[in-house]
Amino acid sequence: MFKNFIITICIFLISTVSLFAKDMSPIEAAEGLKNNLIIIDVRTKSEWKETGVIPNAKLVRMHSVARTLRKEYISELLEVLGDNKNIEAAIICASGGRSSATVAMLKEKGYINISNISEGMVGHTNNTGWVNRGLPTIKCSKECE
Repeated sequence: MFKNFIITICIFLISTVSLFAKDMSPIEAAEGLKNNLIIIDVRTKSEWKETGVIPNAKLVRMHSVARTLRKEYISELLEVLGDNKNIEAAIICASGGRSSATVAMLKEKGYINISNISEGMVGHTNNTGWVNRGLPTIKCSKECE
């Protein structure tokens, strides 16, 4: 019974978080890069190694190796974004869940132009996501060591 309650709460929270996130497709984000859009990749080092990273993306890991929220996460995001609450940025993860939650956290901090790259790096099917759409990536170097 308690397990079902926890699952229900998790589903509610995930669906609520996605209501607050402004979505952007990988194609829109790639176009935005040409206009200095900041992209922040919140995946793990192993995910960065597996797929590569978006050129010029800021890499800020959300989770620790133990898959818990890193205590430095929010402060590192705020350092990348700076004090301008109107800054345009987009958050990406593997498929959209962590990035959507991050957008909601940043909106609570007063940032108003933060988008979720909804399909993420790998998407949900073979024709969704940054990588599956053939958008540019580079090998992850020193950040992945």
